[in-house]
Amino acid sequence: MRMLAERFQFLPVIAGERLTLRQIEKKDAPSLLAILSDPYVMKYVTQGTLFTFSRSRRIAAELLNARRQDSVHYGIWLPEAEGPVGVVSLQNWRQERRDAMVGYMLDRRFWQQGLATEALGVLLNYAFAGLQVQRVEGRCHAVNAASERVMQKNGMVLERILTQKRMFFAPVEMKIYSLTDQQFQARSGRMEHDRKN
Repeated sequence: MRMLAERFQFLPVIAGERLTLRQIEKKDAPSLLAILSDPYVMKYVTQGTLFTFSRSRRIAAELLNARRQDSVHYGIWLPEAEGPVGVVSLQNWRQERRDAMVGYMLDRRFWQQGLATEALGVLLNYAFAGLQVQRVEGRCHAVNAASERVMQKNGMVLERILTQKRMFFAPVEMKIYSLTDQQFQARSGRMEHDRKN
């Protein structure tokens, strides 16, 4: 775990076609809070439970917690934006199994532009090619079709549907998607072949 913490301490800046991923810093807190204060964004972040500003602040604090050694949170930056417009994360890293979970959220003003899809794709490339992750997993509410499409467009495959029971709230169905390093490499090879032909 210490080796992982050292690796996460100095994260590279990663450029996509339209966006850049940079590690979140404390100075980004106002932008994060603005995103997390939108009930539409928080609807699925909080498992569909009641929205509160105190919960938004707790999540922002978790994202800014640089001491956590099993997660890395990248801000999604656009050239015209003064702060991050979203977050894409690699979470719950288990070094002995070389697997992790992915998560993402985006300022509602930038929805339906393919930015979450691009940001996740950039992160997946770093996870598999840079960190030698062997498997990633992502979860979304069964009714959250937009989040599901983000994973599908990055080659992730539906693995199972899980029903989560919740105290004081109705059960919620979660779709579990995954992608292995072999699947990622095969998909990358097909995309490269298509570009050349």
